[in-house]
Amino acid sequence: MSGGGGLRNGRECGEDAAAYVLGSLEPAEAEAFRRHLAGCTACQQDVAELEQVTGSLADATVRYEVPRDLRRRVLSEVRATPKARASRPARVRRPVVVWGGALAAAVVIVAVVLVVALGSGGSSSRTIQASTGSAELKIADGRADLIVRSLPHLSAGRIYEMWVQRGNATPTPTGTLFAVTSNGTAAVGVPGGVSGVSAVMVTQEPAGGTPAPTTAPVIVARLT
Repeated sequence: MSGGGGLRNGRECGEDAAAYVLGSLEPAEAEAFRRHLAGCTACQQDVAELEQVTGSLADATVRYEVPRDLRRRVLSEVRATPKARASRPARVRRPVVVWGGALAAAVVIVAVVLVVALGSGGSSSRTIQASTGSAELKIADGRADLIVRSLPHLSAGRIYEMWVQRGNATPTPTGTLFAVTSNGTAAVGVPGGVSGVSAVMVTQEPAGGTPAPTTAPVIVARLT
């Protein structure tokens, strides 16, 4: 589906957007949402807006693995948060401030976990500066966040897409599409972590993403 609202697998279109940005979906749910995201411009816009809300959080702290039961509780809270509805067939864009409340509540819960983790010995982390473009890759316990800066806003019908490369193989899509804030920044999690990954890349692609890069990378963060 590529236009407005409706149901997806029994749920309101866009219902999983906040949970996806927070990384709270189970692997099978995340994969299903990524497939949906590839053909739904409305959900692409939701994800882009939500990543702008969370963009400033990545610089504040290192991410730690959240216990599975807590992730499920956060996901339940996000899904239970009332969202602006649109009358059919027209779809009115959900204000990001509505989702922001759900994100804020989830961030508070996750922050408690971070405090506990830090107080119990913490974990090793590292930051890799991109070899191409203005960005850095922050890694902790196999999880990774790509923090990009000074990227230009793209024209309508274009979006940034993230890729991973293993060894010298052809880059493969992560299913992550994103836009940047007004000052050209974004913070995007690398799905599945970076185990075995030699480089994380970003290219400019048509809205909806592509199965293979069609432009030269604007960001390249090499791990090896």
